[in-house]
Amino acid sequence: MLLNFPKSSTSANVLAWLDCLLIGLSVVMLVVESEPMYKKYFSDRDEDAHKLAFAANCIIMGYFTIDYVMRLASHPSALCFFKLYLPWLDLLSILPFYLELVMMVMGSGKESPDHGHDDKAYTVLRICRIFRVIRVFKLVRRCDSLLVLVRALSKTRSELVLLGGIVSMSALVIGSVMYVIENPKMLSKSVVHHHDDSEMIDSKFISILDSCWWAIITITTVGYGDMIPQTLPGKICGALAVFLALVLIALPATIIVTKFSEEYERSVKKKRK
Repeated sequence: MLLNFPKSSTSANVLAWLDCLLIGLSVVMLVVESEPMYKKYFSDRDEDAHKLAFAANCIIMGYFTIDYVMRLASHPSALCFFKLYLPWLDLLSILPFYLELVMMVMGSGKESPDHGHDDKAYTVLRICRIFRVIRVFKLVRRCDSLLVLVRALSKTRSELVLLGGIVSMSALVIGSVMYVIENPKMLSKSVVHHHDDSEMIDSKFISILDSCWWAIITITTVGYGDMIPQTLPGKICGALAVFLALVLIALPATIIVTKFSEEYERSVKKKRK
């Protein structure tokens, strides 16, 4: 009750707010560390800022570790505990810290490859630090609206698989067609309007995989603009891709929205009781 239900008591509410505060502080530290103007203060162990950040991170991780152990110990079944997804997210947010700590103790944790240390060890450390952002998902436990969203998504697994399948198949077909149409080996300036020579033009549709990237960005109506069709057939294919995407993606998306609405209404009724 104390750990899982913040509204059960004052102590549980305080722990919930403390949990959110430490998660926010941890994420802020991760963001500040990546800023070029502050990076040197966190990479040099002789800096006071590095010592302060390391101490704060140890306190935060100590709290999260105790919280995780208490949740595991208080659960009726350890097997059922690990069948849930939130404990795995918690574990993934904790383990990298101890891996980083072990590497630092072993002497391979100097935080910049410019100091002559192993680049692989430095890369591992960077990956471990990025894993801190997983702690944000711990907020799901504290927010009823996020829990509703998670439950709704878990009940729409088949629709999500259908949506992924539609996008994948459409991207493969459209990408293959665009590769043939916009292939730089077949494309010359003579086929593009306002060009009167036959030099090869610079096309980025150099493979089916690259063309599939363009297809996915077009189907999802993102449109980065890094790749654009330059021939009339290619532009027609792009227009058809957008039109088909609006029809094909809208069908499973509507079902997902409906399931979320049903789950949200169910949650509201449960609160009223």
